[in-house]
Amino acid sequence: MTVQILSRRSDLLNDRPTPQRIGSGELCLNSNPGDPGLYFKDDVAAPSTGLIKAGPTFIGAAAPNTPAAGFASFCKGESWLDTASTHILKLWDGTAWQYPKAIASNSAGKPSNPVDGQLHYDKTAAGFFMYDATTAAWVLI
Repeated sequence: MTVQILSRRSDLLNDRPTPQRIGSGELCLNSNPGDPGLYFKDDVAAPSTGLIKAGPTFIGAAAPNTPAAGFASFCKGESWLDTASTHILKLWDGTAWQYPKAIASNSAGKPSNPVDGQLHYDKTAAGFFMYDATTAAWVLI
């Protein structure tokens, strides 16, 4: 006896499945190289059912899933390597992008888009600095 296992799949950029339309344990795959991913729904009751992305980490200057072609939200636990400034890793907590600590960088001059608590060695000033978002300034350590 042959058993056929079906999964949903797409090759459209940012086409994420709507979690209310997929079954428990059903896998959904997007194979577009711009934002590939393996997806499944969480176990939260509708209408709050969420979507889980099982990798890979998105790499780019703008947030993943922008503009969305399917499910318009990010996935809790989703990761993004932001290349707009100093290659900062960001994680979606279900509400906002969070930054794992400590973020360190090394270059001539200081990064243009720092985050609070970021550590940086400035080769030009020959000093080790930390960015303080409260004062919007780099502080020599």
